[in-house]
Amino acid sequence: MKIKIEAPRIDEKELDISFAENVLKISRKDHVEAMVSPQESRNIVAQDARSKVARGVAARMAKTDDPVLIYGENGTGKGLYARSIHEQGGRKALPFVSVPCGAIDKHNTKQLMIDYLVKVGHGTLLLDGIQDLDIEMQRVLQKIIRIPVEQKYFRLLTTTSTDLYELVRKGFFSGELLTLIQGCYIELLPLQQRKEDIESLVTFYMEKICRSCGLESKTISPDLLSMLESYPWPGNVLELVNTIEQLLMTAQDKQTLFAKDLPTHIRIQTINSSAAQKKGI
Repeated sequence: MKIKIEAPRIDEKELDISFAENVLKISRKDHVEAMVSPQESRNIVAQDARSKVARGVAARMAKTDDPVLIYGENGTGKGLYARSIHEQGGRKALPFVSVPCGAIDKHNTKQLMIDYLVKVGHGTLLLDGIQDLDIEMQRVLQKIIRIPVEQKYFRLLTTTSTDLYELVRKGFFSGELLTLIQGCYIELLPLQQRKEDIESLVTFYMEKICRSCGLESKTISPDLLSMLESYPWPGNVLELVNTIEQLLMTAQDKQTLFAKDLPTHIRIQTINSSAAQKKGI
């Protein structure tokens, strides 16, 4: 039997072809799987050793259908990790539905969750900020999703900015629901605890924003980098990205950005903190 492939922009080398029991099977090879290391994600920047571990766990979990609980302060990138797990997984061509739990009407929880499940189908459901559900809403949610999650009808991802174990201990969160949603646990540290990521994050987002806004590439001075690494970033990566965007929008024709270009509150807080450290306060 001779096989001739007549499909534009598809080479025969890109296909897996097999013939067994009188059935011819032709499928396209997944080049992303072959070219991207399980430790890599194009959208997640990680230089700090602990950040690399979190990214690696996310990449490995993407190859499964197990539930994943992602914990971290606001702005640490929980949604980005959830999206990355979906896009690296076997359901990447199916819907990704993000549900902001804080916006769910407690009087209509059951119907809303049913509507979300219909929408997600066999794709990935993200319960974003599950700590915002009160105990009664948690019980309703658990009843609706328990069997579909256990049978892996869809992929479940969950984020929280609160220690759910502590909430369980205090009676504010269902232990049964926590067991259901936590097939794997990924903790994202605040940016202040992973300063090694800052330079790479700045470079990544500067290039990304410049491309999207049609700006020429820019560089940052050593004094600017030093100040960025000294600032505590209470808003984490989200605050850093917003600061970079503000810098670029006000830079005009400057090719190099300096510490003096930073927003005043960042410069003042960093300078005061540095002075206090020198005095031993």
